[in-house]
Amino acid sequence: MLGWAFYLLNPFVKAEDGAVTVDWIVLTAAIIGLCLLVTIPVYTSSSGVAQALAARLVATVTSLSGD
Repeated sequence: MLGWAFYLLNPFVKAEDGAVTVDWIVLTAAIIGLCLLVTIPVYTSSSGVAQALAARLVATVTSLSGD
């Protein structure tokens, strides 16, 4: 009874045409995940670095102006 189902599914199971597409999707998802893994911490910590740099620049300019 299930023999005809296996007969119809056999070419689909043996086909390798979509394997490269799946590989590219997985590879692209991994690259996006790694980019997010690196970008998010850099983005969140850059605010503190920018504020510290601005404070240092203000201090330097103030000390140079002689006020």
